[in-house]
Amino acid sequence: MVGFGKRGTKVAPHTYPKLPFHGLRALQLLSSLIVGSIMVYFIYYLSHDHWNIPWTFVFFTAASGTTVIALCTTIILHCCFGLNPRFNLFINGGLFMLWGAAFGMLSWWASKTLTHRCKVEDWNDETGVMVCRIYKALYAFGCCGFVSTLCALVLDVIVWKRATRLGNFTALNDDKATVVPYNDVDLPTYNRSQPAENPATGYGVPEEQFGYDDTHYHGAHPPQARYA
Repeated sequence: MVGFGKRGTKVAPHTYPKLPFHGLRALQLLSSLIVGSIMVYFIYYLSHDHWNIPWTFVFFTAASGTTVIALCTTIILHCCFGLNPRFNLFINGGLFMLWGAAFGMLSWWASKTLTHRCKVEDWNDETGVMVCRIYKALYAFGCCGFVSTLCALVLDVIVWKRATRLGNFTALNDDKATVVPYNDVDLPTYNRSQPAENPATGYGVPEEQFGYDDTHYHGAHPPQARYA
C-alpha cells in the first residue's frame, strides 16, 4: 500500500470496511452497465437516423465507461497490492464530476418527459411508450450511479483521514524498500551516533582489586591474641 509523500514513507496500514466498500462498488457497476447499455441503444438509432448526439448522452457514456474501467483497475489493485484511499479518492472524484454533470443535464433536459405517464394516450404509440420507459430507467440508474459514486467518495475521505490520523511509518528492515535497512551501517544516524564511553584497546585490570592496604599473612589468630 504505497502512499504519497516522502521517499520511503508509507501510509499507516488501513482497510476499507468490506460491506460498504463492495456494496457501493456493486451499485456503481450495475448503474454503469445499465446506463451504458441504454446509451448504446440511443446513440445507435440517433446515428442511424442522422441525428446529433446530445451532450447528455456523451456525458453518460463517458461516466459509465470510465466507471467500469476504474472499478476493474481498482479491484485488481485492492486484491494484489492494497488500495490507497488517496488514489481511490482521486478516481472517485473524477467519476463524481462526470456523473454529476450527466445527471444534472438529464434532469434539466428531460424534466417534462419524466413527469409524464408512459401511456399510449400521452405518447401516441407503443414506440413512444417504450422510449418514455427507457428515459425513466435512465434517470433512475443515473441517479443511482451519481449517489453511489458520491457515497464511495465520502468513504474514501473517511478511510484516508483515519489512515492519516494513524501517522506515517517506514517499514523496518524491508529489503524491497527504496531506502536502506534500519540496521545498515551506512545509515547517517548510525554513523553520527556516539558511544557512551570511548572504547579502549587491550586488557585492563580493575582498579578495585588493589584497594587492600595489608596483604601479609598473620597466622590463624588475630594480632591481639598473638601478643597477649
